[in-house]
Amino acid sequence: MANSVIKNKTITTRVTPDISKRAKANLAKQGITISEYVRLALIKAANNEVSLVNFLDTPEAKVAKHEAETGQVETIGTLNDFKKWLNHINED
Repeated sequence: MANSVIKNKTITTRVTPDISKRAKANLAKQGITISEYVRLALIKAANNEVSLVNFLDTPEAKVAKHEAETGQVETIGTLNDFKKWLNHINED
């Protein structure tokens, strides 16, 4: 019987240090590493065992789109307010 060699493919991705830190911490609670999680996710994707959610097709998104297109919107702050809010939630 001939020896078979399994070649592995390395895949890299870029995320912010904060995302990496939080992902590592949350996955550690499950007892797995980021590499193991990505490997499992890719196996599921290869086996067509994942369903991607298109959040733009949800009933809520369709209502929001209709409201925006027909001018039924309310301004609740400035872009600067939004940036401050994003910075605040990223701190948590």
